[in-house]
Amino acid sequence: MPNSELNKFIWPFLAILFVIAVSVPVLNTKPHLWADEAKSIELARNFADYGKLEIQTAPGEFTGFPQVLQSTGYPVTVPLALVFRLFGFGLTQARIYMLLWMALFLVVGYMFSRRLSGNWQAIAALFLIVSFASFYDSGRTVVGEIPGMVFLILGLYFWLFRNAYYWSGFWLGLSVVTKPSVFGLIIPAIALFLLLEREEEYFKKIFKIGIGMIPAAVVWILLVLGSPFSSSAWLSIINLYGNPYSSSSLWQNIINNFLNIPYSTTIIYFGLLFLLIILSKQFSSDKKMKSFFDFTVIYCIFAFIYYLRSPGWLRYLLIADFLILFSLPSVLYELTARIKEFFPKLKFLPENLSAVCLSLLIVIQFVHFFTSAQIFYSDSAIKVSKLLNEEFSSKIVGVINSLDVSVLLKTNQRFQIIEMTGIPIMGKNPLLLGVLPEIIVFARNERFLWGKEEILSDNYVLFSEINDFIIYKRKY
Repeated sequence: MPNSELNKFIWPFLAILFVIAVSVPVLNTKPHLWADEAKSIELARNFADYGKLEIQTAPGEFTGFPQVLQSTGYPVTVPLALVFRLFGFGLTQARIYMLLWMALFLVVGYMFSRRLSGNWQAIAALFLIVSFASFYDSGRTVVGEIPGMVFLILGLYFWLFRNAYYWSGFWLGLSVVTKPSVFGLIIPAIALFLLLEREEEYFKKIFKIGIGMIPAAVVWILLVLGSPFSSSAWLSIINLYGNPYSSSSLWQNIINNFLNIPYSTTIIYFGLLFLLIILSKQFSSDKKMKSFFDFTVIYCIFAFIYYLRSPGWLRYLLIADFLILFSLPSVLYELTARIKEFFPKLKFLPENLSAVCLSLLIVIQFVHFFTSAQIFYSDSAIKVSKLLNEEFSSKIVGVINSLDVSVLLKTNQRFQIIEMTGIPIMGKNPLLLGVLPEIIVFARNERFLWGKEEILSDNYVLFSEINDFIIYKRKY
């Protein structure tokens, strides 16, 4: 391979090395194992063991509604199931698997940016991503944002550079099923973009993209829906995405989120960068770059509306954040070039001024990442599961609303009840079973214990407390 070809990969290679270096020491604990990630790992575990993308609530018993559990879809969970089959089950295996997705995202994103805007812009975009704290917060955990971004970038590549709308639809379809809540917005964004741009053969292009998305949807139906023609299954999906927050008033969410905007540094930061994109796209002469800017603007608007409906979950804006960061090097170059046109006597080159601005932003993001980023650390669930696996690996364990503990248990005798936002309660309270488990695990102030304290005190004795988790052992 010629040196020029090798040089293309030096920067993503260095970026990947950095990501590995800062991630490995805290791989399993920062961010901590949380409910959505535990759900994804549970789905992968059960697919590896039973061929079901489901949550097991008792030995051989599953929820019965897998269609509403796929917030992170099969393009993530099925390959993870294969990893478990090949290398054994564990959180470490799952997190290393996600590091591979992060590395792939950096390579694909870099190559796309290089093709879209040039070499130095691609390098800048790469390090804007690498210095962005949320890249690690979501990237290290088994959720769908980073894998979905890989598919989105591939879809945009085939759309912008190959005019291959079937292939574009294929990759975009994978993106949608990987994380429907955020990547589902791709569909209206592209449809509206083509309409506003007055693209030739508008309906033909939309049709081709739609046809390309069908394989991803069909595989989802085959893997998830036991009865694809069941109206109740589809209605449960519609109801979930109509109001996925168990909120009595979406309008109240919208009002609260609007009022909180002045207090969110993330929204203010990316809001200002978003305004720069709107300003610069008026000056862009490159058709493909302008198309990418337009798609980014439309998607960001849809994402912001979706965020406003939520209880204030910034992760709904993460894909918009990534698109903005990919756009920023070209945006700043366009704007500094205009400054040079208006003030020709100024002694600077546009690329030099934009490089200074980008360097400053990258430094600010790195400082934030290393000093004040809210990537929450905890090893509590790992310690609890390790203790139970060592002391009670063959015992019946009842877990009350702590899927992050349950998913790491080795015993096949798991009984659990789980409550997650927007999803019906899963399983039964282990304290109400006919035969009481030998071990009961729960977090402090667990509401499923309200009214059950007498059962606990009559039949169990405190065994251990590990941070926020409490473990009880049956008396007899």
